[in-house]
Amino acid sequence: MTDQLELFNSNESIRPADVTKTCVKCNHVKPLTSFKGNWHRKDGSKSYGNICNECSNDQQKAVRKLKESTSYPPNNYCCPICNISSEDLKNKIDADNRASNRAWVLDHDHETKKFRGWLCNKCNSALGWLNDDINYVRRALNYLENFKNNS
Repeated sequence: MTDQLELFNSNESIRPADVTKTCVKCNHVKPLTSFKGNWHRKDGSKSYGNICNECSNDQQKAVRKLKESTSYPPNNYCCPICNISSEDLKNKIDADNRASNRAWVLDHDHETKKFRGWLCNKCNSALGWLNDDINYVRRALNYLENFKNNS
């Protein structure tokens, strides 16, 4: 038992350059240093993102290009998913003490890099959490419909 406990006495640290991770976008195995460090865990170790810096930069460039070539929605615009109006969204953002200049989020297809429309942040995030996958959205819809029918 003494030999096993000695494993916990090691003071060797793991260097990020020696550890690899697979990017969820390009599926390439890369050194941990190729990923953005997001936050520190309770034990002091660092947590890293799932998208490599190269893919993240490519995505940011694509969004910048789309924003340059796409006009911002008009004042009377409503989110096509939740139907919140520009005015209601601005009031909600102001009440939450967040910057009101981020009322609408540019939504785009991550594979084709084509503009899809302007959404409120909540709806854009929801699509992102569902991986922009129609099957996930259908299953979520079925889940909610089944739950509603059970009440």
